[in-house]
Amino acid sequence: MGIYLYFWGNKEEMGMKLAYVVKADDRGRIKLPKDIATPGDRFLIIPVGRRIVLLKIPPKPIEASSSWLHTEKDKRELRSLAESQAIKEVEDKLRRKGVC
Repeated sequence: MGIYLYFWGNKEEMGMKLAYVVKADDRGRIKLPKDIATPGDRFLIIPVGRRIVLLKIPPKPIEASSSWLHTEKDKRELRSLAESQAIKEVEDKLRRKGVC
């Protein structure tokens, strides 16, 4: 079974094809096309049912988001909030499944 990657936006602006079909190897890895990823790029992988969403993480995410993300908190505070929320979500999910 192949893994399908979908991209939204103007393909001419993105400089790439609109969609690719790639196949996972025996270890579950997929190779992304060169015009999508280069060695060292980082991606956020979001499982959505039987699909996945890949979001490329900019090299400096805080600076890249400064035009639309306005906050008085520093990086340490933001990281702490994100980690606390992630732990809470995992605990809630485990509690719903009756694991803890």
